[in-house]
Amino acid sequence: MDGLYAEARAKKKVTMKDNLIKVLLVGGMIAFFVLGLLTFNMLLVIVGFVFMALCYFFLPKLAVEYEYVFCDGQVDFDKISGGAKRKTMMRVDFEKLVVIAPKNSHALDGYRHNGVAVKDFTSMDANAKVYGMVVTGGEQNTMIYFEPSEKMLAAMKQKAPRKIMEY
Repeated sequence: MDGLYAEARAKKKVTMKDNLIKVLLVGGMIAFFVLGLLTFNMLLVIVGFVFMALCYFFLPKLAVEYEYVFCDGQVDFDKISGGAKRKTMMRVDFEKLVVIAPKNSHALDGYRHNGVAVKDFTSMDANAKVYGMVVTGGEQNTMIYFEPSEKMLAAMKQKAPRKIMEY
């Protein structure tokens, strides 16, 4: 490799919606188990087991981390659920790249309101340094929000210096 490799991670912040889902699933499981055992109702115990299965499958999906990998003109956006399951959400070639700039930069103003599809791969942290990447894809452009590291920005700038804005 000639040094054009960089990766970064952003752990998604736990939202109120995530906490509500956790409370409802765990609370429902406990409530149905307790009610089923106190009233000797097997149907309520079975519903408790259904809630247990829902907890097993859905609670790990609430712990999300995004990983960005830049390798010689290509950026992969991966979603890691529960610290174990990885899914590639998007792959971007630099031939289709229009611009990369900070989220609030004026370089992105022309792409914000023109029917652009938006993909958000950020941590949802208000203090994070978020960048926007505009990619052409046929008739419609796509705006991708992500949190690159300084090393990743430097590698991207080395590959396509005119397309990376840092102001």
